Amino acid sequence: MSAQRFALMLSLPVIIFMLTVMSYPMIYALWLSFQEVSFLGGMKSEFVGMANYLEVIRWKEFWWSTWVTLNFTAVSVVLSISIGLGLALVMNRVKRGSNLLRTMIVLPWSVSLYATGIAWSYMARGQTGISTSVYNGLRGITSTAEATEISMINSAWIVELLALGNAWNMAPLIAFFLLANLKTIPSRLYDLAALDRLSQFEQFLYITLPPLRYTLFVFSSIATVLSMKLLDFIFVMTAGGPGNTSATLTFTLYELAFRQSNMGLSAAMSVFLLVMIIGATLLLYAVWGRKIGEEA
Repeated sequence: MSAQRFALMLSLPVIIFMLTVMSYPMIYALWLSFQEVSFLGGMKSEFVGMANYLEVIRWKEFWWSTWVTLNFTAVSVVLSISIGLGLALVMNRVKRGSNLLRTMIVLPWSVSLYATGIAWSYMARGQTGISTSVYNGLRGITSTAEATEISMINSAWIVELLALGNAWNMAPLIAFFLLANLKTIPSRLYDLAALDRLSQFEQFLYITLPPLRYTLFVFSSIATVLSMKLLDFIFVMTAGGPGNTSATLTFTLYELAFRQSNMGLSAAMSVFLLVMIIGATLLLYAVWGRKIGEEA
C-alpha cells in the first residue's frame, strides 16, 4: 500500500464527517446564489438564474476585494511559514530554559483572533501605538502635549500589517509541528556534515530542509485556506479600512449579507471565494505537493 493511499484511509472518516457537516450550508448558499431575496414582509425569494454571478463579475468592488485577498494571503503565508520555521529552529537549538521559551512562543496561538485584533489595533493606532511610543522616545519627549502620533494603520501598508498580525497568531502552531520534524533528524548527519566542512547554510539546505518539505507544504495549504477566509481579525482591527484598502472578500461578503441584506449577491460571491480557495490549494499541490509525493 502506498503512503498516499494509507494517508487517505486514515483521513477518510474525518473527510466524511466534514462533508456531512458542511453539505447543508454549502447547498443552501448555492441555492441562495440563484435567488433574489427580500425581507420586506418576511423572507421572500425569487429565482433569477445567473444574474447574481453576472453582477459579481461586473462589480468593481469584487475585483478590488479579490486583489486584497490574494495580496493578504500571499504575505500571510510567507510570513507564517518563515516565522514558524525560524521559531522551530530556535527552539531546537535552545537547551537551557527550553520549556519557558516554548511556553512564551505558544502564547500568541492560544489567543483568539478576536482578541488578537483588539491587541494589534491598540498597538497600531496613533494614540496607543508602538510606533508613536518609539518615535517620541527616541526624541526624548515624555509630555503628552508634545507627543507626535504616528499611526501604523495606513493605506500604504495596512495589508502587510494585517498579514503580520495573522502570522503572529498562526506561526507558533507551524513552529511546533516543524519542531517535531526537526527532532526526527539524526544528529550524526550534522556530525558528518561538520567533517565535510559544510557551512551552516549548506547544512540547513541539504540536511534540515528536506525532511521538513511535506510539513511546509501542508501548512502552506492550511495557512492559505485560513487566510483567504479570515474575517474576525480584519473586522476588529481595521473594519476593512482605511477606506476599503483592507476589504477582503470575506469582509465584503459580511457587508453585503448582514449590513445590506443582499443575500443572493453575497452567496454568489461566496461561491467565487470557494472556487478561489480550492484553486489555490490545487495549485499548491500541483507546484509543490505532487513533487513531494513522487519523491516518496
